[in-house]
Amino acid sequence: MPVHLYDIDSDDEARADELVKKYGDWTPDYVIPQVFVELDDGEIKHVLTGRREGLAFTKRAVEDLLKSSFFKDVETTSG
Repeated sequence: MPVHLYDIDSDDEARADELVKKYGDWTPDYVIPQVFVELDDGEIKHVLTGRREGLAFTKRAVEDLLKSSFFKDVETTSG
């Protein structure tokens, strides 16, 4: 499963803005990270926005997402 990371402090900013405007939590000073999942049928779902309260809150949100039913059937591979 490919992963694409877009750095808003680089040439990736336009692509990141496009994703957030179309699918995410858009404001001119939007919160990062924002995480999107593309489903097998091509649908894109916004599944996470970082927390303005700080890194510890965002970390907890990521942990909760990874434990959620949305990801329960996702296989992980190493190597």
